[in-house]
This record gives sequence, structure tokens and C-alpha cells, in this order.
Amino acid sequence: MVRAGYGSLLKPVAPTRRVRAGTRRGGQSYLPVMLPATAPILAASPFTLEVAGRPLAHVPDLHALPGEVLHLCGPNGAGKTTLLRVLAGERAGGEVRVLGSAPGSRGARADTAWVPTDAALPDDLTVAEGLTFLAALWSRPAAPLLALAQSLGLSRWLDAWPAELSRGTRQKVALSGALGLGCALTLLDEPFGTLDTASRAALLDAVRARARAGGALVVTTHGEELTGLPVRRVTLEPA
Repeated sequence: MVRAGYGSLLKPVAPTRRVRAGTRRGGQSYLPVMLPATAPILAASPFTLEVAGRPLAHVPDLHALPGEVLHLCGPNGAGKTTLLRVLAGERAGGEVRVLGSAPGSRGARADTAWVPTDAALPDDLTVAEGLTFLAALWSRPAAPLLALAQSLGLSRWLDAWPAELSRGTRQKVALSGALGLGCALTLLDEPFGTLDTASRAALLDAVRARARAGGALVVTTHGEELTGLPVRRVTLEPA
């Protein structure tokens, strides 16, 4: 699992078999995909999200097929970040399955990218070195990660150290790493919040490309950044 870019990266294991992309019936608009899906990447029956033993929110049915983007909605404090941590396997909650396994299992970890709002980067590697190291660790080419970093406006920062970066720039590095690896499930918590207009457009293109390649994404955002992208809204209700 990729968390916060690669600052607290869990050691990857052999990736599980990828499910080829498909479409979902029902008249709703989804991104174009390659082949009929055989199983959801993310699946969870409705459950109540709890914090410290107290109910926080009611989570509706969660299913994401290859090629789908879920827009996780709700007011501040509704539990969106907490739910993403459940989907990432960082905390317990509900009967969630990622690629048929529990979120914290080896199979799910191997193909989940999770970018919270507090991206952590290795202090002893430049931006380019860190992205290249991440790609090598996952036995994947570094070119997509570096290309995405450049599209997000990081060209002048590739030789910079993390300590020299602003919070927004660090977040761009984390997003480049997570989306560049091409994991089956990508979890993004408020990814547009610190980005300028050009970077937001580039990130939207990257999200669209990841979905078209057969990945599933769950994204939280308070703005309208996903308006131009076919998504399915999932709203958390107070418990």
C-alpha cells in the first residue's frame, strides 16, 4: 500500500491478479472501460462507522468496479477521512473487501494507494530520487511517476529536498507517486485543496486516466473539481 506518497510505505508484496475493466448497468454515466468486470475492486455492505466506540456515520453500500470513481461526500466531521482509513486498512470497520480481501491484508495492500492530506516524504531523497525509488520498490517503471510529477508542475522541484517544499508541493509529489504506480484502488483525501488551477486540471486528467486504465478511485472533495468527470456520489449520513 502506498500511503502519503511513500513516506510511510509498507513493504509491497506480489500484486494480486488485476481485474480487467468493465461497465455497470443501470443508466448511470461511467468512464469508458475495456472489458466486462468479473468482480468489484471495492465492496462493502452498509455499516455504521464508529470512533472510540461511538457511532459517527452510516456508510451506505460501497461497490466500485474497475473504471469507477466514487465521490465521497458529507460535511466536515461526517467521517469521510475516517472511512478512507478503513478502506486503506488503517482502522477496523465494517465488512470491507478490496480485491476480495480485507483492507489490511497482503493482497489488498499490494494494490492500494492512499494519499491523505498530510503527505510524508523521505527527507534523505530528492523528489526525483524518491519517485524513482518508489517505482523500483514496486518493480514498476519510474517514467509514469516522473511524467505525472512534471504535469503537476514539479519540473523545477525534481532535484529539491522535501524540506524545501511547500505543503502543496509535497502533496503533488505524493499524488504523483500514488497515481503513477497504477494501483487497482486509489484513495485520495481532498487532493485538490492545495493545488492551483493548472495543477487541478492535470490531476483531474490523471484521475480520468487511472479510471480508464481499469482502476477504481474513492475521492473526497468539498469543491466541484470532479464536475467534469463521470462519478458516483456516496454520501455519509450522521449516525
